[in-house]
Amino acid sequence: MDPRLSSLLELQRALSAQRELEREYLGIPRRREEILTYLNHLKEEAGRAEERYKKYEVEQRAVELEIQEGQSARVKKEAQLLTIKNNKEYQATVAEIETLDRRNTRSEERLIEVMDRVEKERKLFEQKRKEMEERESALQSELAELEEREKGMTARVDEAREGTEQLRHKIQPELYNRFIRVFDGKQGLAVATANGSHCSACNIRLTPRLVQLAKRGQDIVVCEGCQRFLYWDHSLDENQLSSL
Repeated sequence: MDPRLSSLLELQRALSAQRELEREYLGIPRRREEILTYLNHLKEEAGRAEERYKKYEVEQRAVELEIQEGQSARVKKEAQLLTIKNNKEYQATVAEIETLDRRNTRSEERLIEVMDRVEKERKLFEQKRKEMEERESALQSELAELEEREKGMTARVDEAREGTEQLRHKIQPELYNRFIRVFDGKQGLAVATANGSHCSACNIRLTPRLVQLAKRGQDIVVCEGCQRFLYWDHSLDENQLSSL
């Protein structure tokens, strides 16, 4: 195989591994941000549930106070009945007591509704808090793992980049630039096999001349369909023969 093509094939493998490491490495801060956003969402949900719960607790205490004051007012009015001598005044006080009774009844009905809502909001708050605590524990562990992975991968990424750079210096600048354009434009596959008289990447049928050039391995051969660099993998021929 043409040494230039061998270098390109080696570079493709190294650069593919480097890009994969970089994708994984760059995915760590994205995952960290997702976790922190989700944790914040859980805390906000638990906070809103707690606010609703406390709001109805305040309303419950207000209604209970209203009932207490209403009952106290009724007791006072009933006491007044014992001292009233005037029939008109007596009837007016009785009417006031009846009004207080109706008001107290409405307040007691409202209290039952509020107490039910307090219980409902309390359970919802406890559920949200429990969910937050459980998820937070697991996600904090994942954050710690991400931090450790990030530390370990920094050296691996640097090492991969250094290796790729060393390979780059073995290749002529013009050829390297052609390779990078194809590599980046063809999803990381710039070098393909010509076995079977087809480009293994785009599957176009190759001309007999290109096939012979690829087999000979003494020139840079390019696919007319996808512009990838082509080579003949003789190990595939050996595998096919051994299977017969």
